[in-house]
Amino acid sequence: MATRDIDASSLGTAAKRVHAALIRDHVVTAVYVVILCASFVLETRGHRSLLYFLALPVFLLYLHANQPRWLWNARIVQIAAVYIAYFFLSAAWSNGLGWLAMADLLRVGLLVFLFFAVTVLLAVNEDAFESRLFRWFCLVGGASLILVFLIQLPALDKDHWRLAGFGRAAQPVIGSTLFGFIFLVAGLALLPQASGKGERVLWLVIMALCAAFILMASSRGPLLALAAALCSAFALAHRRLAIAVVGLLGAAILVGLSVDFRPVSELFARGSSGHIALWQQALQAIAERPWFGHGSLVEISFEGKHGLSRSPHNLLLANHLYGGVPATLLLGALFAAGAAGALRVAREGKPIYLVLLVFGFVAALFDTRTLVQNLGREWITIWLPLALLAGHMIRAQRTHSPAPGEKTAGPTP
Repeated sequence: MATRDIDASSLGTAAKRVHAALIRDHVVTAVYVVILCASFVLETRGHRSLLYFLALPVFLLYLHANQPRWLWNARIVQIAAVYIAYFFLSAAWSNGLGWLAMADLLRVGLLVFLFFAVTVLLAVNEDAFESRLFRWFCLVGGASLILVFLIQLPALDKDHWRLAGFGRAAQPVIGSTLFGFIFLVAGLALLPQASGKGERVLWLVIMALCAAFILMASSRGPLLALAAALCSAFALAHRRLAIAVVGLLGAAILVGLSVDFRPVSELFARGSSGHIALWQQALQAIAERPWFGHGSLVEISFEGKHGLSRSPHNLLLANHLYGGVPATLLLGALFAAGAAGALRVAREGKPIYLVLLVFGFVAALFDTRTLVQNLGREWITIWLPLALLAGHMIRAQRTHSPAPGEKTAGPTP
């Protein structure tokens, strides 16, 4: 009996040690970084398996251990929670309503918010979280690009002329969006903080690889999003860098056109990609139920240039189609709160949040169906900048909080 008690006590002690190790900020940060960097390595099934079996248990333990009630005082967090909750509730008036579908939508919504909340927590609790995430994300993305060019460039021909990456980036548009995100992070977050010439060269090489991929993937939506983001960087006084980048991209396009390099020439020669026709069909569907939409579980097919599509390839149209006026107001409030907070932070000398939000928003105008979905590109291009911004503002407010005894308001990023 005593032996059993000792064994049980030993097991309990070991479990407590494992639990204590798993909820440490740097351990959760490492798991988080692995999940995001896996976007350039693992396909959809493998990536989600990694999320469920590695990250999900750690994230839940971390959230429970911190019990961050103060998160609910952050305006961006409040709006995000209401937006996701409304998206779930709108399923109630969908034609495709069913208990299994509702349960799956609830699962996805909770996953999105868990990712969002854990990102905010890490940004507040871990001093080096953002810089560590950015560095590893750029390094892994850059390494994957080297392999892409080594393997795929010799194989490019008339039938397979668009460059594609690995993992989530295997689709040219998604790949261009992810590498556009890396381009901006490397140029506006990591390059200004480089500690020496070698590190500056590293980030410049990664930026060049990203720009080359975007051009050779021949994806116009991400290229327009990158141009919009660079314009915002120009407006925020990063004029020299923005002008240099635009000049280099322009020179690369001119060279590609002059030598008739197909991925570049097709940017202009292949005509409409069918987006306008999809948007017109989406507007017709919206007109049928304009106030509260068709519900988030509705299945509507759109006739596109390449056959039937479930997505109108525009976040604003899809969002209104599913949730009507309330969904549009909530999404507008989310982006408005993010833009207002990002502008304040940009005036303090940190423009990266605003630039990334501009990039994610413009990219979503050409190839996004919904923000409430399984692990995907929008977790990185939209939810991540919003969460990092919220975390930054909460940290700043805590740093400048009044002395003990004074009445304080909760954080309101």
